Amino acid sequence: MARGDSNSGELSARAFSIQGCVGMLHQNKRVAREEGLKDLIEALEGFACADDHRYERAVDRCFYFLHSGPAKERKDAYRAIGLYALTVGPKAEQTLLLDRLFDLDRLAGMLPSSPSDAARAVAAIDCLAATTLACAKLSWEAKRTLKATWEVIQQPAAAAIPEVLAAAVSAWTVTLPAALFIEDDMTPFVLIANLLRASDADLRMAGGHALAVCIELDILPRQPNIPWQYYHYRNYKLPEPEPDERPALESRVAELAFGVNPARTKKAHDWETVLFRQIDDFLKKNEQQREGLLTKKKQRPEESILHAGCVIKVSNWGKQVQLKFLKHYIAQGFDHHVRLNLPLFRDSLGLTRAAGRGAHREDLPLPAHEEKQLRKDRKSKALKRDLRDKMQHYDD
Repeated sequence: MARGDSNSGELSARAFSIQGCVGMLHQNKRVAREEGLKDLIEALEGFACADDHRYERAVDRCFYFLHSGPAKERKDAYRAIGLYALTVGPKAEQTLLLDRLFDLDRLAGMLPSSPSDAARAVAAIDCLAATTLACAKLSWEAKRTLKATWEVIQQPAAAAIPEVLAAAVSAWTVTLPAALFIEDDMTPFVLIANLLRASDADLRMAGGHALAVCIELDILPRQPNIPWQYYHYRNYKLPEPEPDERPALESRVAELAFGVNPARTKKAHDWETVLFRQIDDFLKKNEQQREGLLTKKKQRPEESILHAGCVIKVSNWGKQVQLKFLKHYIAQGFDHHVRLNLPLFRDSLGLTRAAGRGAHREDLPLPAHEEKQLRKDRKSKALKRDLRDKMQHYDD
């Protein structure tokens, strides 16, 4: 059984052998294959050095399981592929991972065949989202995933199972910032309104995150497309708008933030209330900013996410949703990836600071231009402090 090395964040070579793992994945016995997948997942969770070509062989075997393995093997294979993508990042040869996932019958892979197949379908959806975050270099690659997850959302088989629908909406939201914009055939606000009134807490949370990211990216509730020719006529009067969706959405967010829902447990009430109060505050500040009452800089949310002694500051909803997704997906190995997986957290997501407490304090190295700006800011603050002290001295 693989175990993490607390000093390096990787798995000890004495506890895990990638060569032995590949051998187990080729065994005829299902128990041996399942054990090999379990060890591979734990190794990748611990941020193993996956540059060894034998990891590629293990991932090739995982793709084989997706074609012919039983549901449990396919679920674990999806997770191993997603963790591998997060570990190796957007290297030239690894961008093929996304293409390989799309070469599969992806829509069938992300839809459950029955309620008992929901866990496998969720694993497929999460795998595609994680691989896109790690490997997509261009907006069209992210847009391809955005369309795929939207197709899943529209399927009755996904909508009938809350955990599958919540996973699909989460994957759509996580991918949206990288895709930059959505196509005209995607109308998320009707979906979001339904999610905010769902009886399932995970669905309400998914709807709240989607709403916040859409508003942040200026994807707003609007009328159906007006033919562009009409805008050339100065006297053309736009048709009367439908009842505005945004006030209704904001009202529902306020209900979830400050209302009383007797169906919630105390624990669920606490974490859900915190989220929707943050969203409510963000929507109000966003509206003030659009009216010119706030600068855009002031309306951006600030949040610190704590996990295993690591504090990560997040300044916008897109990155906050992506970070929470990764925290959930990587699970126990999240703190190892935060400290060691700089290509993902620093270079791809732009999360430049992660600090621990006490003796375990560590910072993600800053890029050179940010380090230079940080030194300038510190020098400027020091000069202002010295000038203030001098002025106080003269006043005395």
